[in-house]
Amino acid sequence: MSAPQPQLDISRKATPREWLAIAPVALGTFALVTSEFLPVGLLTSVASEMQASEGITGLMMTIPGLVAAVAAPAVMLVAGKLDRRIILWVLSAILVLSNLIVALAPNLPMILLGRVLLGIDIGAFWAISSVVATRIVPAASVGRANSIIFSGISVGAVLGVPAGALIGHAFGWRASFGVVAGFGAFVLAAQLWLLPRLAPTEVVSMRHLVALFRIPQARIGLIAIFVSFAGHFGAYTFMGAFLEHVTHATPALLSSVLLGYGIASFTGNFVAGAAAQRDARMTLGLTALGLGVAMVLLTIFGSAEVPAAVLIILWGFAFGALPIATQGWMLKAAPQEMESASAMYIAVLQLGLASGAFLGGFAVDRIGLIATLVSAGVVCLGTAAMVWLFGRDEQASFANHAMSPRSAEVVKD
Repeated sequence: MSAPQPQLDISRKATPREWLAIAPVALGTFALVTSEFLPVGLLTSVASEMQASEGITGLMMTIPGLVAAVAAPAVMLVAGKLDRRIILWVLSAILVLSNLIVALAPNLPMILLGRVLLGIDIGAFWAISSVVATRIVPAASVGRANSIIFSGISVGAVLGVPAGALIGHAFGWRASFGVVAGFGAFVLAAQLWLLPRLAPTEVVSMRHLVALFRIPQARIGLIAIFVSFAGHFGAYTFMGAFLEHVTHATPALLSSVLLGYGIASFTGNFVAGAAAQRDARMTLGLTALGLGVAMVLLTIFGSAEVPAAVLIILWGFAFGALPIATQGWMLKAAPQEMESASAMYIAVLQLGLASGAFLGGFAVDRIGLIATLVSAGVVCLGTAAMVWLFGRDEQASFANHAMSPRSAEVVKD
């Protein structure tokens, strides 16, 4: 017999204790993003010590994304009825272990082994953390709770990665990974203390994952996730190069603009949290539109410093909103299969990230920097058009799915 769905009081607000339980998940997000992108500022140092080319050493960035795309659904398939709190504990321990392996590695293959473990952690953690808020806080507070959890992405980019690079340049690249490992241990301790029991919303099976593609709005969401993240990372990888070669930004201006991008991203994250809960279609459509407009206009007006800075800030705001907007769409598209939807969300996101970065690099070498940014912008504009044209019946589709027999399949007694 299927277990009854919990009756949510949509008017009740979260208690201080419930908000406190969200904190260690947000800290875990920060630690994970910092770990994933830490090699960006340390790649040359690692390559030099390992006597390897920067291209080969760049696998430190490629491998985690590819592994995460597989790990997100795989971990959810084997998780069964296990308390999601326990999975988060294990994943935080893996985060510590992966960074320690890298910090102590005697050679590049051992470093890459540590990054494989990080990829497993990334995929599974995002899949779990995407639905944690729905198990900790009442329905009325889920949007804000998700914004807090996903704010770790922006904070990691604004503070974590630059701090890691600063530590690495002062004390050696190994020290950076060691510090992140220590912070991961702190996060694990906080999770052991503060997280309540997190019962699974469903037992995820391959049938549930495949069933998502039969839900029209879920299909639209998965396509939008892949295309929008591919478009973003196809251009974002070369944002700094654009500012240097086209805008001719000084180092001080470059740092200031990138800081503004990070602050705008942080702001966009919170704005989208409330907006996506009210209107998922409008939020996702406007987010993709903002990305596309910023990229295309940057190639037209980006030779001047002020317009370039304004457009980069718009880009940052839109990207900060993107994870929340896409996640909000998927949770509304498959409300009774949140863990399945979350697993596929992370898998498709990571594939989009890896594909965008790879194709962006390929395009820059062959058609040039400006054409690459225009192409990426058009891809994002296409995402906005798709959401606007084919997402019109979103509420009816969401409601029909919520009432369907298949969507009522949850954890069996």
